[in-house]
Amino acid sequence: MPADPEPDGPDLQPVRRLRVLFSAYACGPGDEPEANAGWAFATAAAVHHDVWVITRPRFRAGIDARLAEDATLAQHLTVGYLDLPARVRALKRHSWDLYWYYPFWQFALTRRARALHTRIDFDVIHHVTFANDWLPCGAAYVRGPAFVWGPVGGASRLPVTRLARWLGVRGTATEVLRIVSTAVPRRIWGDGAARRAALVAAQNPDVATRFRASAARVVVEPNAAFDEPAHPGGARGDGPPVAVFAARLLAWKGGRLAVEAMAHPLLADWRLDVYGTGYEEHALRSKVRTLGMADGVHFLGHRPREQLLAALASADALLFPSMHDQAGWVAAEASAMGCPVVCLPLGGPPVLAGPNARVVSLEGDLVENLAVELDRAKRERGIPHQRWTTDRLPSLLKGWYAEATARSSNP
Repeated sequence: MPADPEPDGPDLQPVRRLRVLFSAYACGPGDEPEANAGWAFATAAAVHHDVWVITRPRFRAGIDARLAEDATLAQHLTVGYLDLPARVRALKRHSWDLYWYYPFWQFALTRRARALHTRIDFDVIHHVTFANDWLPCGAAYVRGPAFVWGPVGGASRLPVTRLARWLGVRGTATEVLRIVSTAVPRRIWGDGAARRAALVAAQNPDVATRFRASAARVVVEPNAAFDEPAHPGGARGDGPPVAVFAARLLAWKGGRLAVEAMAHPLLADWRLDVYGTGYEEHALRSKVRTLGMADGVHFLGHRPREQLLAALASADALLFPSMHDQAGWVAAEASAMGCPVVCLPLGGPPVLAGPNARVVSLEGDLVENLAVELDRAKRERGIPHQRWTTDRLPSLLKGWYAEATARSSNP
C-alpha cells in the first residue's frame, strides 16, 4: 500500500500519512449496524491515513466488491481476514457462543497484530468493533502504536427495582445476571484497556463516566454513521397520530412500557406500529388484548430497513423506552429525519436523538410521563439534521489520531 505524503493545507509542507491498524470483529458494508459502523470508521480513516483492517472472512464478499469499485479507497485500505480453526468454529452453534468465541478471536488478533506491527510499524491501533467494554480487547496488548479504544459501550446500568414491573420475571432475572456477570470482567478487561488507551471513545455519557478515572482521555461519540436519510421527514397525513416502536422484542427494550403508555387517555386517538420480533411478542400481544387495544396496536414483525425508515419518516414519533441501549441506531436515524424520539434518560438514545430527544423522567408516574411527551411530540415537530452522517468521520478520526499519537509520544 502506498504511503505517499499528502499536503495538509495549501501553504503547508506535505506530511506523512499515519499508518493505522483497525481491529474490527464486524466490518463490512451492509445493513448490520455493528459491521456497518466498522466499515464506516475504517473507510473514513483511509481518507487521511493508510489503513489496515483485521476482520472476519464472512465480510469478504461485500468488502471486495466495494474495494473493486473504488480505486482510491483500495489504495489506502488493506483488509486481512482472521478466524479461528474450523474445528473451533464448529462448536459455535448458539447466539450465546459469541461470549466464549469472541475472547479467543481477540487473543488470535493480538498475535496477528503484533506480527503486522513488526513489519509495518503502525502509528495507531484502533479497536472499533465489537463496541463492548467488558470483553477482552486484543488491540490493547499490542505495544508501540497509540491505542484508540472505541466507540465502546456496555457500562450503562438500569435501575432494575424501578423498572422491574415492565421487565417481567424473565427480564428482571436477565438484567440482574447481566449486571453481576459483567462487573468483574469489566474491571479486568475494560479498565485495563482504558488505562492502556491514549483515547477512549464512549458510546454514551454513562460509559464515559465509568472509565474517566482509568483513561487518559475520554470523549463521547456514538458509533452511529449513515448517509443522509433517503426518506427526509415530511408532512404527516390526516389520519390518527402514529408512534413507531422499533426494536427486538426483548424485555429490556421496553415494549411493555410502550404498550401501557399507549393505553393512557392522552393517547386515545393514537396508533402504535410495532416493528420487530422476539420472545416478548406473546406477552405484548396478551397485554394489548387485556387493555382492549387490538385496534390501536399493530404488530408488523421484522421488515426491511428501507421500509422501517419510510415508516419513521411519516410517523409522529418514535417511542423508544429502551432501558440500556448503548447506542440504538434507530433513535439516530429517526431523529435525523426530524422524527421526535421519546425515550428514557438511560444509555445512548438521548444522545443519539439529539435535538429531537423527548427524554422522560423516571420519577413519578412513568407511563404518564411517556404519554405526556408523546402528546407534546404531536404538537412540536422535530428538526431534521445531519449530526450522524458518515461525512463527520474523516476529520473526527484525524483529530483523534493526532491527539492519541501526541499523547503517546509525551506520556
